[in-house]
Amino acid sequence: MKIRLIDGSVYDVARAEVTNGRLEIDFQGKAAEELQDIFSVPALLTDIGLLTDDGEWTGNVPGWTVYGGVWTLGDTNTVILTKSVNVTEQRLTDAESNAVAANAAAELAKTMSAETATQVTDLQMAMCELYEGMGV
Repeated sequence: MKIRLIDGSVYDVARAEVTNGRLEIDFQGKAAEELQDIFSVPALLTDIGLLTDDGEWTGNVPGWTVYGGVWTLGDTNTVILTKSVNVTEQRLTDAESNAVAANAAAELAKTMSAETATQVTDLQMAMCELYEGMGV
């Protein structure tokens, strides 16, 4: 199983489920400090996508934006997330999340634009070579 955050980052997880009013996400092989860095940014958590191991979307869990810590048991680190009860805080988090998602989309568009420009240039060069070869 995998999860995808708002910025498009994808992480392998052993489990992601809502238990006792909180979202618990189990990780294996990730340090607690690394998980704290990832999950302490509420804007990245506004809509967590759930994916299969092959990357196919299976659902999402929106609104779990309050980082509650990491619970360690053996080699499994469980991230605990809850929902915000402060409406103003949730609105600010949603606005920041929209900005992060827009930035990720802009970066993807920029990359695709550069690739398309390169392809057009290559096509123009190929056409010039064909015309030269045909003596036109």
